[in-house]
Amino acid sequence: MKISFTNTNLTFCSTGRFYKAKDGDEFGCNSWLFREDMDWKKLAEYEIMHFKDKEQVNTLMFAASDGSEAYTNIISLYENSKAQDDAKKFFPIMAYDLDDEIVKAAKSGYIKTCLNDRMQLQMKCNNYEDYFENTDKKLEIAEDKGLQREKTFKVKDVLTQNVKFHQGDMFEKIQELKDNSNTVLMCRNILGYFLDDKIEEFIQSAAKFLKSGSLFAIGDHDTRFFDIKSCMEHFGFKQIFKNLYEKV
Repeated sequence: MKISFTNTNLTFCSTGRFYKAKDGDEFGCNSWLFREDMDWKKLAEYEIMHFKDKEQVNTLMFAASDGSEAYTNIISLYENSKAQDDAKKFFPIMAYDLDDEIVKAAKSGYIKTCLNDRMQLQMKCNNYEDYFENTDKKLEIAEDKGLQREKTFKVKDVLTQNVKFHQGDMFEKIQELKDNSNTVLMCRNILGYFLDDKIEEFIQSAAKFLKSGSLFAIGDHDTRFFDIKSCMEHFGFKQIFKNLYEKV
C-alpha cells in the first residue's frame, strides 16, 4: 500500500514484511492474532448487543494483512455469542489490503503463527482446534522476515468461509459503502502511518458514508502521533470504549 509517511512514499503491509524508503529508511509492520490494543471479548459482546435488532451487519476491514485480525474478530464473535446466529449475521467480513502478496497469503487458507499467537488462542478459545489444524506445510510470503513465526496452521472452514479477502484501496472502497446503520468498520493501525491531512480525509469520508449507529474501530498506533479522538468527535463520532467509536 503506497502511503505518505514523513513525506516519503512507503509500502505498507504486515506479518513482518519490511521495505526501504527512497531515502534509505527502513519501514515495517506486522500483524498477529488477538492484537492487544483491542479488548476483543468486550468488542464482540458490544457488537452483538448493539446490533441485536439488525438482521445483517456489514463488517468492513481495511489493511487486512494475512487475515489475523479477521480471524480474531470471527473467533471472538463465536466464542462470546449465546447462539451461532448471533455471530453469523456479521459475516462474511469484507477484508481489503493493497498488498497483492499479503492478499495471496490470506487467500491461501494457511497462516503463519508465533508462540504468542498460540498462547492467545489457548486463552481466548474453548478449543483452538475448532478454528485451526496442524500441518507440515510452510506458508511462504515474499520478503517476510517472519518475526519468529515458525509454525504454519491450516485455517478451518469456519473461518475461511466467513471472510472474503480482496485487493483494494481503502480511500476508494469507503466511498462504495452502502450503510443502513449496520456497519462495523475495522480500520486499525493503518491511519497512524498517514500524514495528518490524509487521516482527516479518511475520517471525513467514513463520516459521510456511515450512518448513525455504525461502528468504527481503530488501533493504538493510530493515536500515537495524531489526536484522532478529537478528529473523530469533530466529524460526528463518539467514543464507546478504547479504540471503538460510534457514528452519532
